[in-house]
Amino acid sequence: MKFDGLELFEVASVIKPHGLNGYISIKTFENYSNKIYNIGMPVFLKIEGIPVPFFIEDVKTSGGNLILKFINICSSEQADRFRSALVMVTEGDIVENKSEGLSQSELIGYAVYDAKFGFIGNISLFNDIPGNPVFETTFDNKTIIIPFAEDIIIEINPSTRIVKISAPDGLIDIYLN
Repeated sequence: MKFDGLELFEVASVIKPHGLNGYISIKTFENYSNKIYNIGMPVFLKIEGIPVPFFIEDVKTSGGNLILKFINICSSEQADRFRSALVMVTEGDIVENKSEGLSQSELIGYAVYDAKFGFIGNISLFNDIPGNPVFETTFDNKTIIIPFAEDIIIEINPSTRIVKISAPDGLIDIYLN
């Protein structure tokens, strides 16, 4: 669906209000990650077939559900108006679920960028160690081994062939020093 020239994608649906202060409980569709939602970013709720933008004020989890609070929605009555609405985001905001979609072998050659170090090489190998899969990159003629774990992988973007990570403190330093 297009809105103001932007292509929007349905990524979740509103389940119900949560609490008394305008929070809503949402269910993100299987192909997407809950990492899509960030404070200050807009999401669009499809209301009567029209995408309406809302800015996220707070994000939390409760009982396995994702809970969002939008700016200017302050009561459960206001939040209840959005029950069963579809949640949409722009293509640039989409973060695909790491366990779905691409196989590990399809990621070979993807550029890897760490939040602290920046570019740390292209994925050259996957080692599917049971319970702890890892991938390797080569940077400054040194092999860097990174766990293929959801808490480390921030984003996988197939269109740009980029993997963004946030490695734990000291992990990359071990290989570069």
